[in-house]
Amino acid sequence: MPKRLHRVSPSRRCKECDAEALGRCPDCHQGFCQDHFPKQQHSPCAEKQMRLASTQVCYVCGTQVYPDQWSISKTSHFVDHFQCKGCGRHICDELHTRRKTEDVTIIREGMRGHRYQYTNRYCDLCSPFYRIGGIRGIAGSLALIGAVLAIGLYYIKP
Repeated sequence: MPKRLHRVSPSRRCKECDAEALGRCPDCHQGFCQDHFPKQQHSPCAEKQMRLASTQVCYVCGTQVYPDQWSISKTSHFVDHFQCKGCGRHICDELHTRRKTEDVTIIREGMRGHRYQYTNRYCDLCSPFYRIGGIRGIAGSLALIGAVLAIGLYYIKP
């Protein structure tokens, strides 16, 4: 019976500075250190942010929004896209974000776990329906109910 070799996985390295990578960017999925984890600090997402700067404005008042992510420790990362989770449009924080919720995801990597905390925003239209996913959730629910009714009527028809 052959001996099993123990594999030692090398630590991930930051794409920008070659230091130990602590978290993965949710957009480009590259590993970055705490200093390069914010979108403005690493090249794939910083370039994308510059291209999209003119389109990332609040859909109500036209104020520029700045989607961001940051780390407060080696294992705790925050992500805020400044988008309404119900309709997907950009909204500003001060005036038009009616409700904020947070989703926490823990991803295990080797012996360490990373905590990603996502800020979910809801605009005035989607806030009353945030439990079912805002405007998109209502549209999906109505489509599902309509499909079930159409199938039911098809089989009931004489």
